[in-house]
Amino acid sequence: MIEIKMIDKVVIVTGAASGLGKAIALRFAEAGADVAVADINIENALKTAEEIKSMGRKAMAFKIDTRDSESFDRLINATTENLGGLDFMVNCAGIGIMKPILEFSSKEIDLLIDIDLKGTIYGCKAALAYMIPKKSGRIVNLSSIAAKMATPGSSIYAAAKAGVMALTAALGREVAESDININAICPGIVRTDMWEKQLIAMAGENEEEKAKIFESFTSMIPLKRPQEPNDIANMALFLCSDLAKNITAQSFAVDGGATV
Repeated sequence: MIEIKMIDKVVIVTGAASGLGKAIALRFAEAGADVAVADINIENALKTAEEIKSMGRKAMAFKIDTRDSESFDRLINATTENLGGLDFMVNCAGIGIMKPILEFSSKEIDLLIDIDLKGTIYGCKAALAYMIPKKSGRIVNLSSIAAKMATPGSSIYAAAKAGVMALTAALGREVAESDININAICPGIVRTDMWEKQLIAMAGENEEEKAKIFESFTSMIPLKRPQEPNDIANMALFLCSDLAKNITAQSFAVDGGATV
């Protein structure tokens, strides 16, 4: 049986206060890694860090605004000083706003692009400044199946997430000579807080109606079931392991077959 171990490795996970980011942070800790939990929600980031510490691993919480490139420089410095280095970077922080383009304000467009795309760029840049001199490291970026499916109402979000895929492909090839792997994950339908907000926007607080809408999305998945946070976390762990040492510049959908 193959078991992935990350004993004494150090990973930064942004957006790790909740949802997919938290699942990824906990999965790395289960594998033996020490974790820097980065999120704008410092209260919940601290809770995630405490949960990791209870597992016997080192952890720190760091408040970060991913729209601010200097925040990432401070995050890298804090991580290397407190946890002793940096092996992996998982750029998971993101938001989702779904509606027809004519309903978007310029502020909402900027917010989506700044957090989902530019935030990932800043995270990669800061991590690579540390990894390139070492000639070692792995980066995993979170894109979305929206980048591939381009459904109505997802235009700005899809554009930002498609940018993450392009960034991953170009950077993966750019830093390959430094023995650094960069890949992206495109999660499918995972009922996280982000999804809950979208369901509320579509159905209000009517739980029955929310369930019907969610079912309408999951019914389009060939495997006929939504994905779980740990499905995404397992892929992130795999892509940072030696099992994936010859995989770089790629984007992988974990979506039950929804995209091809």
